[in-house]
Amino acid sequence: MLPDLNVHQEVLRQKDQALPECDGAAQAAIEVVGSSTVEPEGERRVVVKAVNLGKVFTSSFTARKKWAIRGLNLEVFEKEVFGFLGPNGAGKTTTIKLLLGLLRPTYGSIEIFGTAPSSPASRVQVGFLPENPSFYDYLRLGEFLRLCAALSGLRRKRDVERRVAESLFVSGLIDHEDVQMRKFSKGMLQRAGLAQALINNPRLLILDEPMSGLDPIGRKEFRDSIMRARENGMTVFFSSHIIADVELLCDRVAIINNGQLEKAGPIGELVREDVKSVEVVAKEVAESAVLQLEPFVEETRTVGDAVVLKLRDSRSTTLVLGTLASHGARILSVTPHKETLESVFVRQVTRDSLSCAAGGAETPSGGRRKRDV
Repeated sequence: MLPDLNVHQEVLRQKDQALPECDGAAQAAIEVVGSSTVEPEGERRVVVKAVNLGKVFTSSFTARKKWAIRGLNLEVFEKEVFGFLGPNGAGKTTTIKLLLGLLRPTYGSIEIFGTAPSSPASRVQVGFLPENPSFYDYLRLGEFLRLCAALSGLRRKRDVERRVAESLFVSGLIDHEDVQMRKFSKGMLQRAGLAQALINNPRLLILDEPMSGLDPIGRKEFRDSIMRARENGMTVFFSSHIIADVELLCDRVAIINNGQLEKAGPIGELVREDVKSVEVVAKEVAESAVLQLEPFVEETRTVGDAVVLKLRDSRSTTLVLGTLASHGARILSVTPHKETLESVFVRQVTRDSLSCAAGGAETPSGGRRKRDV
């Protein structure tokens, strides 16, 4: 839990009136989820589980069918930040809609806290921020959050004020409670959307492309908000095509392309730690040294008055440096290059695109099928 916030202490002491009780269906849903257990997986607990999940859309005009999701198997564990990475049109938003019960799967299954999305009980402990949220321009942020709190079933004024204060703190908007939302920048609107997703103190936070369109400062502020949510014990599932944000935030990553899961696992397992190549920059390099090092150098280029040597193998670094020094060269820098998540992503997506172009995409049953069926 977050520490008590002084900014709302007087409100919490004075406003202890009860809001109208939520209806019987909502209360029953809360009781169902409160009594349910999350499937154990070793010492970790599974929050989201998809098994052979598939979704096909049919055009109402041409009656042609298109695979949006094909044979997706996915697990998200408790208290982790899980990145769902893919290019535009890969199936990220469709998967989230299936997860929230906004779409029904064509085949396979998906569960949240062991409950099917078709049950309202599955969403009681979920907070959601869509890719393009819309807000009431003339509502103040505090008014909007209190409305969201009432819709989520919070009944007591004291509980509402506490959740509003905590949501404002985590989203970094505690100084903007009384500002009309029409005055917010794009980054502030995204964080306001995060605040509403946090209002019911969810165990699972689902964010669809949350940093799309934000400037560097807005992305930094939103990343900080996600980390505060994680420190508060929440599981965070967010989709993105911005690889740098995924690398900074996520414990585990899944790469999806053309509706199919390409890779999934901790970033450290997806990205090899070994050095792929070494780049040496030096000045005053003699021509004899360059000729002597040819067997060990993949590429040589001149930048200004410096020579850049890209080595074939990192194991030859010591030999190359010794040779340069013995010929009187002045070493400016030695830079090891490791594999990045970006290189893994580009390689995987490119490979899959070439495979589709060559013979169509695989269906879940193992055959070959064009994307439109």
